[in-house]
This record gives sequence, C-alpha cells and structure tokens, in this order.
Amino acid sequence: MSRNYSPKTFLRQTPNHILKEYFSRKELLGEIDFDKLGDTETEPVFEAMNELSGKQRNDIEAEFRQINEMCYEKGIMVLIEEAGSVYHNIDLLPIFEPMKNHYEKAFWVFLNHPVIFEIACDLAYMDSLGSWSSRKVGAGLVPAVEENDKRNLADAISEFYKKQGRGQRCHPDNYLRQQPERHCYFVYPEDYATTELGFDDEGKFYHRLRKPAFEVIFVYRPESGVLEVSAKGGKKVVEALQGIFCKTILGLDGLPKLEKRHFDLSKLSDKSLKFVTEPTDGIEKVLLRMLRLDLQGIGNRRITLEATGDGQPVHTLIERALNKSNISLDKAVITRAKIQIKFSARDGKKGKSLTFEISNTDRCTLKDDPLDQIAKKYIEKWGLVSG
Repeated sequence: MSRNYSPKTFLRQTPNHILKEYFSRKELLGEIDFDKLGDTETEPVFEAMNELSGKQRNDIEAEFRQINEMCYEKGIMVLIEEAGSVYHNIDLLPIFEPMKNHYEKAFWVFLNHPVIFEIACDLAYMDSLGSWSSRKVGAGLVPAVEENDKRNLADAISEFYKKQGRGQRCHPDNYLRQQPERHCYFVYPEDYATTELGFDDEGKFYHRLRKPAFEVIFVYRPESGVLEVSAKGGKKVVEALQGIFCKTILGLDGLPKLEKRHFDLSKLSDKSLKFVTEPTDGIEKVLLRMLRLDLQGIGNRRITLEATGDGQPVHTLIERALNKSNISLDKAVITRAKIQIKFSARDGKKGKSLTFEISNTDRCTLKDDPLDQIAKKYIEKWGLVSG
C-alpha cells in the first residue's frame, strides 16, 4: 500500500485545528495563528515548515506520510475496527461523525490514540496484500501469544534466514482480528545491508550503511483451520515458514502433511454451476471472467480465455476454442480462474465490484478487507477448495 503524498495537498485537506494541535505538541510554528488561517490557506504553514531544521522537517514529513496512508475509506474502517476491539473498546463512529474528512479522522487517531493508529497501519497494509499462500493445518487450535512465544517464532525465523546471509535480528508482533476471527503475526527479519545515499541535516552528501527489514505475515483462522502466509520466495520457503509457525505458535510437531489445502477448480468446467449467495451479503451477481486450461497429453498446450463485459460467457468461448481445435474438454485441466462479484448499491452509493484470481495450487489474489472476506467465504461454499 502506498498512496500518493503531496505536502500542500495534505495541509490543505487537514483542518487547521488539527494542525494547530500537532505543532503545539511539538512546540513548533508558534508564530502561525492557525485560528485566523483560511480553510485552504496552506502557504504560511508550508513556508514555516521549510524554515525548520532538516531533522525536524524529515520527522514531520515521515509522520505526515504515515497519516496519509490511512486517509481513505478502508484505512478509516481499519481504525474503527481496531479501536472497537476487545483490547481498546473505543467506539470511533460518534467521534468521527462531525469530522470534515478522512484526513481529520486519521490525524485525530494519530494524535489521541497512537497505539491504535500504529496497529491499524499494520492491518491496513496486510489488507492491501494480494497474494497469499494457504494451507489447512487444523481447526480450533489455540495460538500462543505470550512474549516468549513470539520470541520463539522470531528466533526460529531468524535462524531460517541466516542461511541466506540475513535475518540476524528479528522483531515479532501479533494482533487479533474479529468477524471472522483471525490471529495475525507480523515478523520483521533484518534484510541484506545496503548503502543509502543522501544528505544530512547540514546538507552534506553521505554514503550510509543501512540494514532494512522485510516482513513475513502469518494469519491463522481457527474456524476453518487455514494458515495463510505472505512472504517472498518459492514453495520451499513458504512451507518452511509455515512449519516454523506450526511448531512455535500452534504447538504442532510441524506442518501437517495430510491436510494440504488447495483450490479445486474442476467444478468451474460445469457451465450450469450456480454461484449461490446469501441475501444478507448484498451480492447482485457473480461472473466467471476467465479460465486458463492446460491441455494435457497433446504437447502440454495452454489456453486462456477471458470474457469482457456481460457478453459471451467464458464457457461459450471455451467450447468454440476447443471445438475449433478438435479437443475434448475432459482433456483440459483448469489451472486458473478469474471471478467477479458485483455488490448491490447501498445507502445511495453505487454498488462495488470485486475481481480476483485463484489457481489450482494455493494462490489467491484476495486481500483481507471486508469484501474480500465475503469472497473467501464463498470460495469455500462453492466447493472450490479441496483438503
């Protein structure tokens, strides 16, 4: 997740009383009378910020960028979700009601509930990720959450990445999310050292050694028994990480071998298949947009057919393509599919649309926000999951 950031746009969108509170806490820009500034009068603030020291400007810009990442609908929803969790039990809805826009809401939480804001930033980033590896490891397990348990996870992840010449240090965090219940663990191993080029506070050019971190995210869903992992690397890397999590957090001997979960797309070959949904989810229609078929036994050919608009359905395109090549559908294996879910209009707002892809292994482009949670539920209900 990375939203465009412009200092002047950010200042223009943020109400003056919020900026006044922010700079007052930092004991900066005391010469600016924020009460007399117009709603979009940004130049005095922008110019005063440019007169600050390099370190002060950098610190402010870093915080403004972090707040900016949450100034959109889904960011605000995650702030509301985390504030209302059992750990905080704060209802932000009546507080947000009179506020001007998303900038004011996100900035207010940043100022008044920094812990909630920090956690919500991690969760919003998690929601933005579009590629997860899934494996069924067992339902109803109780994840370990104590500090020493998280430390054990971090140490094991560190040892794993040390074989690659990185991961000397590792920091763990964990959060509980509801509806549906999922236990989220963020692990940050140290990455390879790099050289950063830049300027110091006095304007002197430098080469500086930098040791960044990268993230590995685990999500365990006790109701379905599914473990999801977001990490860079191939199948062996992902399975090794899953095994570490199973041992250190779920109390298993390792990654279960008989509970392999994968997507079974064979049912999508049936053109009479109905994507049954529940009225409470507000789904207007479900469309099968694309199928990729591997044609086995005839040179391992592959074809991909995609329907656009509401015209010819994918199955019609498939029949024409296979008939043209004199190929039987029973010789084809569906290895990837694209599905679109169209939601009905609500509260006077235009209905939203969600399009995602799934493969016949364990890959899915769904994220973790509310609409994606609905789609994940129906992937199970439509019988597209095996294991």
